[in-house]
This record gives sequence, C-alpha cells and structure tokens, in this order.
Amino acid sequence: MRNLEKEPVKTVFLGTGWESVESLKVLQESPKFDVVAVVTPPDKPVGREQIFTPSEVKCYAVEQRIPVIHTEKKVENYEKILTKYEPELVVCKAFGEIIPKVFLDYPKYKCINIHFSILPKYRGAVPIQKAILDGATETGISIMIMSEGLDEGDVLEIYKERIEERDTNLSLRKRMVEKSSEILLPILEKWVQGEIVAKKQKHEDATYCWQKDISKERGEILWEKYDPEYIERMIRAFIPWPIAWCKLNPALENKNLANKSMKIFRAELVDIPSEKDPGTMFVEDSMLLFSTRDPMISLRVYELQIEGRKKMSEKEFLNGIGRKLL
Repeated sequence: MRNLEKEPVKTVFLGTGWESVESLKVLQESPKFDVVAVVTPPDKPVGREQIFTPSEVKCYAVEQRIPVIHTEKKVENYEKILTKYEPELVVCKAFGEIIPKVFLDYPKYKCINIHFSILPKYRGAVPIQKAILDGATETGISIMIMSEGLDEGDVLEIYKERIEERDTNLSLRKRMVEKSSEILLPILEKWVQGEIVAKKQKHEDATYCWQKDISKERGEILWEKYDPEYIERMIRAFIPWPIAWCKLNPALENKNLANKSMKIFRAELVDIPSEKDPGTMFVEDSMLLFSTRDPMISLRVYELQIEGRKKMSEKEFLNGIGRKLL
C-alpha cells in the first residue's frame, strides 16, 4: 500500500470561485496530496469599470505559490499540462469548462469532480437551486469520476444533506461547501489506496438542470400562474442571483411605485386571507404583503429593492416610499 505522506499524490486542481477555494485549500494543506498546478478561467472584467479580476481560486493559488494555468478552452493547452506536470490525480469543483477526453483519461487515479446533488438526480449546472425550487427535502454531495457525458461518471461516495425550510441557495451552498471540504480527503485517500469501488449511476433515473433554469427571465414571479409555495421557494432559490422579482401594479396610486419592478430578497408565507387579485401589494398590521392565487395565504416581504433604489427592509419601505400604502 502506498505511503501517501512519503509519496504524496501529484495533483492538478480545476476550479473558479469561493466554493472551489475551500476544496483546493484542504488539498494544499494535506501532506498526502501535492498540488502541482491550478487550472482556472482567465481574469474577467468586473463591475462598471470592467476591471480585469482574477478568480478566487487564482488569488489563493498565487498566495500559495502554486503555478496557475489558463487553458482558454484549447485542447493543446490541456495537453501541455499533462506533459509538464504528469498528474496522477485531477480534482475539479465548479470549474466551468468542458474538459477534453485526453485530459480526462490521463490521470492514474482519474479526474474527480465534486458535484452538489445526489446523482443521478440533478445532473448539470444548478443542482442546489433546482432542488430548492422543486421543494426537495434532501440533497447531497457526490464525489464522482468525470466522464465525457454530463455528470454521468461512476460515483465514489455520496453524502446526504437535509434542506431546511428556510434554506436559501446561499445558506445551503455554504453548508455543502463546508461539508465537502470535510469529506473530500478521506474519500480521496481511500480511492487512491484501492479501498473504494466506484459505482455506476442508474442513468434511467437521471434528471437535469440548466443555467437557464435560474435566468433573470425565470426569476419573474407570475402571481396568477404560480402556487404561493413555489413563489416562496423561488425567492430562496434565486439568492444571491438573479433574485426573484415582480412587476408592481400599474394602477397603484403611488406613482413612485406604479409599474416599477421589485426584487424580493427575503419573504415567508403567512395565513392572512385576501380577496385581492393575485400579486396585489397591501399592508395589514404593519406587514408588507402580496396576495397570492390561494385566497387564504399571503406572502410577507421582509427585504426588497424597488427599481432604481437601494435594498431596504420592510420597515424602511413602509416608512419611506411605501408609506401611502398604510
């Protein structure tokens, strides 16, 4: 059996944002894995001034003096990585590029991906958001072998995580990132030592989710069409982007609000009946409410942002631009 502390596994890491950094960090700090290079997308223009900004993974790698590579999605650049670093293992988390077959097939211990769902459920780009949207009570982390097909590879191990009633995409993601950092090393060590047999997925049970499932257009609350429970889940799933939103009634007396769009950051369903048309904004007992298609249920809004204005609390809204609703 290989003594990993004396002969650490030569590893290349692929990732981009803050959640990738946590996985890279545990690999970098382990004496059993030698992170010889990091692959991340090129610096991107950010903000109004379009300043070219490196990914969080690149920032961490530079701090740790790990070589950083941008493939620019070219197969020949992936091949150069193999020639120069000869990785035994590749670990990937939220990378965002299609990886060529020549790269996937090279490492002795394969290319391993950290995917936030219980595969084969929710293959694709937005599994956490889609699980919340669907009202699932459980999701998980699949440590899997990467293949050419979308999240179709054999699975080393799955960790399950309960979805709490108030979980947002962000709160659930933070827990999953923390947990994946805890479970990653033990699973990889067992895999390298031959103590794990990868299991094939039941492809017939697969479901998929796409980036378009959480587009800005999909974030519009259609009060007549959607059940109140789905609207509440939308608000939680679309945090921190693109944020669920709705158009305010053009007939509102307050012309500062009429026909404006409103983003909703935090809300909950309350047992307050209303005979108003779905999507009508009203106030009762100092609560900012929207009527829904269920006449016995209203949506109470705690944090919001009116088009052209800053984000505000329910109280700030009612004491300011929304005071005519009182």
